[in-house]
Amino acid sequence: MMKKREIGFVTAFLTILLSGCAQEGNVTPPKAESSPVVESKPAPVPVKPTGLKLKDLESKGVAMGITLKGNPTYSENEPIRFIVDTGENEGYLYIIYLDNQGNTGLLYPNPKSPLSEMGGKYLFPNDFGNMNIRATKDCKECEKEKTRIYAILAKEPILDIKDISKDQLLSFVGESDSQSKGLSMDLGEESREADVAVGKLEFAVE
Repeated sequence: MMKKREIGFVTAFLTILLSGCAQEGNVTPPKAESSPVVESKPAPVPVKPTGLKLKDLESKGVAMGITLKGNPTYSENEPIRFIVDTGENEGYLYIIYLDNQGNTGLLYPNPKSPLSEMGGKYLFPNDFGNMNIRATKDCKECEKEKTRIYAILAKEPILDIKDISKDQLLSFVGESDSQSKGLSMDLGEESREADVAVGKLEFAVE
């Protein structure tokens, strides 16, 4: 009798144990948290730069409103320095050189000093990226060689200013190729309200 009871007890115990294991196996694991849904945004559309083009300058009012002051002569390889004073005018400033061979080049803006709205008195090159600009002379046999520097201040950016040619530059500022001093333009009564202000510096390289 004891053996039958013991067998019955063991059988009942195993039944309970197996039942418990089965219940544990049926436990549903907790659901993993789903990642938040992020809506994809369209790629930004490049904004086209707005402003003037060289051909637009012909229809703009021009005034001699910028003062450039510097040395009248430089020795070869001497660093070039000059003052740019826009007076009460503010806008986008461009500094362009014209050498004796008719070559033009953009001194400002440049890789070290990007274009920005300006107004007031500045020292070149310190306030324009501090680039090392030195006087050069292509004509080795001549005693002196002339170089002209022009400043143009516009109320809007000039998009293709880096492509300006000698003829475009002289035509825009109202100066013929034979002129060596001053700017030949009729400022008139409305010069203070002009869209573009210009200035000029001329020096010789010995």
